[in-house]
Amino acid sequence: MEAQVAAALEISDYQQAAKLLKQWRTTDPHSPMLRLYAAQLQERTNRLEAAEKNYAKLLKQTPSGKIMAQARAGITRIQQQQKSEKAAALSRAKQVEGGNELAILAIAPPSPEHRQQAIAHFAHVFNLDAYSARLKVPTSGCRLYRVGPWGEISYFAQSLQPHTPTLSGLVKDIKAIQTLQICYFEALTPSPIALFKNSDGQLGKISFEWSQVTQRVSGQLPIFEQVIDLGNWGRTVHKEKVQDYTQVLDLHLSGRKMILRLCDRLYHYQKGISLTDQSELNSRIQWNQLLMHLNQSLTGSHQNQFNHFGQAALEFIPLLPPIPAHLDLDRRAPSDWDLAFHLYSSLYYLKQQS
Repeated sequence: MEAQVAAALEISDYQQAAKLLKQWRTTDPHSPMLRLYAAQLQERTNRLEAAEKNYAKLLKQTPSGKIMAQARAGITRIQQQQKSEKAAALSRAKQVEGGNELAILAIAPPSPEHRQQAIAHFAHVFNLDAYSARLKVPTSGCRLYRVGPWGEISYFAQSLQPHTPTLSGLVKDIKAIQTLQICYFEALTPSPIALFKNSDGQLGKISFEWSQVTQRVSGQLPIFEQVIDLGNWGRTVHKEKVQDYTQVLDLHLSGRKMILRLCDRLYHYQKGISLTDQSELNSRIQWNQLLMHLNQSLTGSHQNQFNHFGQAALEFIPLLPPIPAHLDLDRRAPSDWDLAFHLYSSLYYLKQQS
């Protein structure tokens, strides 16, 4: 049987080889040579992942030096072929129109039942070992992973499907998203009416339907303060520490191609509709009342795991050109956290648009 299978593979009669292997499996299913020839058939018919798994099993299970040598050679051939195919596909992706435009890629967590499969595939796509891939694939909240030309980013985003969800977008598309900062609501029912400020600082009024809000994105951004601390030898040193957090909520109106942004520190509580019966309540209580009103009217998805994204995004922001954060917080010094939130919200906006 072994000689017949070898002869069929030699003349590329893969149908006959498969038939013979099926017969062989009924008589000697645990034969190392059976697994070796099955792997060779899979390799020649371009079922590379299955072939590589069979070669790897042979390395663990057979004591035969000859079979192990052939299995190692098979793994080497497969890895070289996969490397060449990926390089060619990546090259083609970069040549498409707009392929050199700057873009960003974020990785979203796979479902728990598919996590191990996603990690293995992630390692394969990015040529990582299993341990490194496990650290890169998030368990909760998406994580900004790469900045590069659109051709490369789109290639990786497509390659990771369907095992690992991704979010990606061109920087120019993020810049083009109309983002309006809500100053206050004049009405919440039956249809909301709000006064807004655009990116040029101009005021305007907008009305919309709650059904037009396709998703919400929320997060809290740290507010830093300079504090004085004691350093070595009792010397005073100035440090930047987190003193508080500001709350931000985005309403995506995909059909109208805009984002409406609310912030607890920028909302004018003394104007527009009354949120509570007691006007003397502090802004945090009034903000929570506003959220309660909004939650009663809003449906659809709510992305609220910004903190997982924000910390990693800070490492990539220096690689990006200037992008407006569309958040006029009165900070002592500019903070990349503002832009990190805008990127987070924009990626979910673009994903829904696509």
